[in-house]
Amino acid sequence: MGNHSPHSHPTFLTGDGSNWIMPEALFDDLPDTVFFIKDRSGRYVVVNQTLADRCAGGDKAKLIGRRPDEVFPADLAATYARQDESVLKTGGSITQQLELHIYPRGVAGWCLTTKHAVRTSDGRIVGLTGISRDLHAVDGEAAGYAELARALRYMKKHFAESLRIEDLAGHCGLSVYQFEQRVRKLYKMSPLQLLHKHRLDEGTRLLRESDLSLAEIALQTGWCDQSAFTRHFSRFTGMAPGKFRRLNRPT
Repeated sequence: MGNHSPHSHPTFLTGDGSNWIMPEALFDDLPDTVFFIKDRSGRYVVVNQTLADRCAGGDKAKLIGRRPDEVFPADLAATYARQDESVLKTGGSITQQLELHIYPRGVAGWCLTTKHAVRTSDGRIVGLTGISRDLHAVDGEAAGYAELARALRYMKKHFAESLRIEDLAGHCGLSVYQFEQRVRKLYKMSPLQLLHKHRLDEGTRLLRESDLSLAEIALQTGWCDQSAFTRHFSRFTGMAPGKFRRLNRPT
């Protein structure tokens, strides 16, 4: 779960906001990171090459001046627009929001999204800036993995059960605080986010590959009922599980 912080970490600009002074070229060299700046109306004014590759056939110009509802499917666009509106109205931030994005050709991938208000030197909000970083599988040889391996294997195997962070930390002989800090360092997300990710990974697989009902999938993936599964699935993916199934079943 991401944090909606009331305290922004603003990007300051000179002038009236019409001159966007940002190292755009630096973000063009990050193929696993989407970067953008939007104006006060939520329109793209700067995008990196990764976003253009994923949403506009590589042509940045096709995105400039457009809003989310002109770029993404309606469900996803509505989620992004709500995020933008919150940042633009309050000046707050959205930090490390775990999201399941649907990339070209229907490929699903997890990312962490952060958005901050953009302000002029006198403090006026003139837009927002954001990044979405792809989450990659953690190498078993990565520093710190061995220390957590027992708990992580248990979580992955038993994600459909009722798990407590205290118990998982106990598998490693760590305090809850130590366990949370080490998981964040390794996975860039909290233990609860990681648990949700395991459950939703299996949920998306079952939606694609099985004819199980939503209620059956909910129980098999650790949610108490269909309503809880639908609520969490919609929150992380931007669309209801039934619609995801219709759009992503093999033809």
